Amino acid sequence: MSVIGDSSAVFELNRMLPQHQAAITLINTIIQNPNIKEFDWLDLACGKGQIISQLNENLTLAHRRKIVYHGYDINADYSKMVTRIAKDLQFKDYSVAIGDLAMFQNIVSDQNKFDFITCTNVTHEIHPQKFFEVIIGAIKRLSEKGHLFLYDMESLTNPELGALPLKASEVGFLIEVILKTAGSEFKASPSTWSHRTCKGWSIVINREFLGIDNEDLEKQGKEIIKNLHDTINSMLNKKLDECKQVLNSYTDYGTETGEDEAQKISALYEFWALHNALEDLA
Repeated sequence: MSVIGDSSAVFELNRMLPQHQAAITLINTIIQNPNIKEFDWLDLACGKGQIISQLNENLTLAHRRKIVYHGYDINADYSKMVTRIAKDLQFKDYSVAIGDLAMFQNIVSDQNKFDFITCTNVTHEIHPQKFFEVIIGAIKRLSEKGHLFLYDMESLTNPELGALPLKASEVGFLIEVILKTAGSEFKASPSTWSHRTCKGWSIVINREFLGIDNEDLEKQGKEIIKNLHDTINSMLNKKLDECKQVLNSYTDYGTETGEDEAQKISALYEFWALHNALEDLA
């Protein structure tokens, strides 16, 4: 994942972000099972550790001691912060790996199985083709009843140059392209969340419900990548046409309100991100 200069990881010690609250609630529901003695959690693009920073208040010590936490991020400085937080939480075990998200499949073996994989606030920072290839790799690394939790924003309050947010419907559709090509009848069901300054989406995929195994994903691997490429290309070109229409309107008539000006700036950021994404996809 190439780093976007305008982007930075959030870390606010006294703040629980809603997406992290949702993920932790799901973890707490699963880990309360007395038959679970160990819970392997892979936190992709873990950043500065915001999602685990308040677990001492949200999970009991007994439950935290079941968790084997695996953080993964491109930033070595962030990994040091995550390691300190993880150590204080008294997990059963923990580790933090450093690497580009798009390359995590080369670092985290598909022989490793995780009961929970999180990937939050990162979709907009990585090329859609690469991101959904990451999703394939994550699904391969889920245990038989493992869950994959994804979350991001449909739009950014403060635009980031090069960032390309996707809508919930687009994410759900692309996940269905992956699963349908592999032979699964599972229908992705994204949820949308209206926050004060933006709109977000989340998706939970339970490996138990997919009806396919890693062999199916491997067997159809080339076809999955091709279908993703073609679908993403069509999707991005459609978004680019819509973006051009907005910019053409403002070129011809200008802006009259502050809202118009904000929309124009947003469209300019989106145009640049779409242009770059389509160039990389070619």
